[in-house]
Amino acid sequence: MKKSFKYFISCFVFGVFLLSAAGSEDEPQKPLYDDEIAIRVTAESLIKKNLRDPDSYQLIEVTPKTGKTVTVRYRAKNGFGGYNVSEAIVTCDETTMHLVSIE
Repeated sequence: MKKSFKYFISCFVFGVFLLSAAGSEDEPQKPLYDDEIAIRVTAESLIKKNLRDPDSYQLIEVTPKTGKTVTVRYRAKNGFGGYNVSEAIVTCDETTMHLVSIE
């Protein structure tokens, strides 16, 4: 009797552990174009890949804050060591973002 009880308890604990590890879905993931922070971070990473000095990147503004097409104004060093203000246009859908142009 004791052996089967211990087996039952260990299976119960293991089952509870598995259920808690699986987690629960509180709410579905927001699309990328509705998440202001995700847009800023992802756009910054795309822009930095195209700069001569990625560490010189300074965000000025993102307009609009959310949406499928976003304009990012930023400052960064040019080839002569001075800073230029530039704009990048990015588009995004639910999960990905693409750099359209840098001016």
